[in-house]
Amino acid sequence: MRPANQQKAIRHMEYLISRKLSGNRQTRVKEQTRRANQIAVSIWQRYQVGPYQYQLKHLRWYLETQTKHLKSATRYRHWLTIRNILTALGKQDGWLGHLQGPWIKHQN
Repeated sequence: MRPANQQKAIRHMEYLISRKLSGNRQTRVKEQTRRANQIAVSIWQRYQVGPYQYQLKHLRWYLETQTKHLKSATRYRHWLTIRNILTALGKQDGWLGHLQGPWIKHQN
């Protein structure tokens, strides 16, 4: 199910992340969804793939290039969102070890 455009990639991400996240829809889930949509847009613009076609290289590219200008706490939140995306895709076991980097140094 490859999305035909950026808006469909965002809808696929919203559907995927909404199945995974639980909790108050007005706070944490809303922030996670916003970041997940930002990730979907960035990856779509670069690779023209949606969440169901993500490969390790897409997520690693996002963390390395699209978050390098952010503060460490914000980079960590983006990494947490990617971890939730991987969990929703069922790929967290094989991929999380390959997504280690400076973005996970800040832990609350």
